[in-house]
Amino acid sequence: MPAFGPRILSRIARQHGGKLIDGAVGKLVPVPVEKPGIAGTLLGAALMRIATRSVPGAIIVGGGMLAKALHEQRKAKRAAKSQPQ
Repeated sequence: MPAFGPRILSRIARQHGGKLIDGAVGKLVPVPVEKPGIAGTLLGAALMRIATRSVPGAIIVGGGMLAKALHEQRKAKRAAKSQPQ
């Protein structure tokens, strides 16, 4: 592998880390996504900045996103079960 390979990969991960994580979580746990408000947008930007600065930050933010997606999926299943048919 050429010497510039790891640099290119790390640059892509830093610049598009949020999209990569979102895509991975979306494939693992497909949940309909609503458009976030201004507070959600600002929070997402702050979390993305934390995640792209360090590996532990990425692990924490990614784990939180996965936990949130799983929680929303479970909540949707419970709501669907409680709906009268």
